[in-house]
Amino acid sequence: MFDREWQNSILRLMKMVAFALALVILGGAGLVWPRPDRSMVEKRMLTSFPAFSLASLWDGSFFSGVDTWYADTYPMREDLIAAQQEMEERYGLRGTQMIGGTVADAIPTGDEADAGGDAADAGAAPAATPEPTATPLPDGTVHEIGEFVPGGIYITGGSAYGGYYFSQNGADAYIDTMNQIYANIGDKVTMYVMDVPISASVMLDESVWADMGCSDERAAIEYVAGKLDPGIKPIMVYDTLREHNAEYIYFRTDHHWTALGAYYAYRVFCGMKGWTPHELDQFEMKTFAPDRYLGSYYTSSNKSSQLTSHPDTVYAWVPMATNDMQTTMRDGITYDWPIINDWFEYDDNNTYCIFAAADQPFSHIHNDTITDGSCIMVVKDSYGNSFIPWLVDHYEDIYWVDYRYTSNTVSELVEKYGVQEVIFEAATSLATGGSCNGYFASVGV
Repeated sequence: MFDREWQNSILRLMKMVAFALALVILGGAGLVWPRPDRSMVEKRMLTSFPAFSLASLWDGSFFSGVDTWYADTYPMREDLIAAQQEMEERYGLRGTQMIGGTVADAIPTGDEADAGGDAADAGAAPAATPEPTATPLPDGTVHEIGEFVPGGIYITGGSAYGGYYFSQNGADAYIDTMNQIYANIGDKVTMYVMDVPISASVMLDESVWADMGCSDERAAIEYVAGKLDPGIKPIMVYDTLREHNAEYIYFRTDHHWTALGAYYAYRVFCGMKGWTPHELDQFEMKTFAPDRYLGSYYTSSNKSSQLTSHPDTVYAWVPMATNDMQTTMRDGITYDWPIINDWFEYDDNNTYCIFAAADQPFSHIHNDTITDGSCIMVVKDSYGNSFIPWLVDHYEDIYWVDYRYTSNTVSELVEKYGVQEVIFEAATSLATGGSCNGYFASVGV
């Protein structure tokens, strides 16, 4: 009996020593190993070491800051997160999840839609639709039920999808904002609204939407179009994107459409303008991060191994007239910049930023090959970045603002630069989810 108790005591002591030794080794490695200052996967600057002061020492905030810095910048942190994600995936558990706890509202139809909100009545001009394709295109609709992974990302067939959840209050507030902006600037400009669907409803069939618990984006876009002031021109891109869903129009690992997806939206806009759109083979095509781009869905899924094995490639088509632009960044400094950026300071996971200087407060392109005074402004989110290059060859001047970061109002800019047309662009997940209405309201006064 005595020998067994002694052996157990020795074993417990050895475990304690081993655990303490592991803590010392790992803690020491964390202190002496070079620490990163930027997370390429999360696309953010990591926490800096806190500045020391007697006040922060006294109230404890200095030590709290050190703790946050140590955890946020621990060496190989992103690799450890990936290992955790792979372990979670191996559990084989699959349950219904709601992204952000979101519950979708029913989308009004028919008389119900006509009666809703304070927006314009149902006499709005019908949405422009593209001509039907003479020869049916290949169908790329995904029919396989997938699974949610940590982060609320839905994966099927090696591609990731975010959920779309219609908000009645958000949609009506968005419609009201657009109509108020039109009342403010509609006598000066032609105003367009383009709600860009996220990939889920374009790429997946209805049974997979149902498995995700998602709303019908097409119905939401039509609801918005039917409630806009009759003077506003909706750019309806959903059906065209759905027609081309066998092509590479959305990234597998990122929430954005590709430049090819934006190109098909450009063709819809050309049809509304009565223009003959340029064909892809008229442009120089460039390839970036071939089979290396891992985007926002990859980040949100904590580096899902299913996405690691299905990376993306970023393709870009350089405008024919000019590849030069100016952009005023968030620090207030204006730079000369390429529209399609050959040089990129970050790693492959940020390659979508090659388009139009990414998300900056104010940017401008002047096209010397056109002298008709044509001038358009795009008020946009990040989907607009890959759409803007397609407009370059058609206007003398293009201005654009990111509604999330600008301090300018559209009225001021229209007056200052002689803008004749304005496109308001937003992803449906923002436009009819209520997230962007405060931004749009601030630029529309």
